[in-house]
Amino acid sequence: METVERGWDDFWAVIFRVKHRRSIPGIREYDRMVVEFCIEVLGLKEGDELLDIACGAGDHSILFAKHGLKVSAFDIAESLIRVAIEQAEQEGLDINFYKGDMREINFVQRFKGAVMLSHSFGFFNHEEHNRVLEGAYNALLDGGRLLLDLMNPYSLPRFQRTWTKLEGGYLLSEPHVMDAPAGILRGRPATFIDVEAGRIVLANEDALSNNDIRMYTALEIRDMLEDVGFKRVEFYGANKLPRTPYTATSERMVVVATR
Repeated sequence: METVERGWDDFWAVIFRVKHRRSIPGIREYDRMVVEFCIEVLGLKEGDELLDIACGAGDHSILFAKHGLKVSAFDIAESLIRVAIEQAEQEGLDINFYKGDMREINFVQRFKGAVMLSHSFGFFNHEEHNRVLEGAYNALLDGGRLLLDLMNPYSLPRFQRTWTKLEGGYLLSEPHVMDAPAGILRGRPATFIDVEAGRIVLANEDALSNNDIRMYTALEIRDMLEDVGFKRVEFYGANKLPRTPYTATSERMVVVATR
């Protein structure tokens, strides 16, 4: 079979964030659970404006809109935004989807709430992460809240090498590895066996460039959020109701910061 390399936006974004995500058992119920948790914890009501940062293919944005929220949502991958717009149109929903970079959020005091779900925070360097938080702070109204849904650095999932049958072929995912001294979860290249096209697809340099995730502790995140101006920072141990306290053994580290 022919071997080719493809970038994040032109191939891998749709493979991981659309095709692979839809193959996860119970993913629809999980999304509903996360959205209901966010609405309660952020204190959102019908008609409030919400910013969905790194929205992927818009699965959560669509559910937020169905709850009566006015949603603006962006992702760096144009391919995912196209899928999100198509899904919203099929549902008859008016959502402001657009291509954007979380390091360049330029809204000023507009939103009651903002979310970064599915551990979308941590893919850049420390200065850029601070810029992301500063942009989110500036986008919120006074009293508005930002929610970060992160992996718990003290209780990471047991990553395994897996084969997944997807539309058009098979995905081989290699396990992430924790680089403890650096505090970084190192990503590994994936392989897609494209049966329909008769080729093996590998990730190119672009797709691999943001494959690692900086795993901040609660203390580090609190300091970063307070440094950009947030007045109160709370932690929860799961992204579902009822609210649970954050501990070293929690399944998630959910951070809620109030402007």
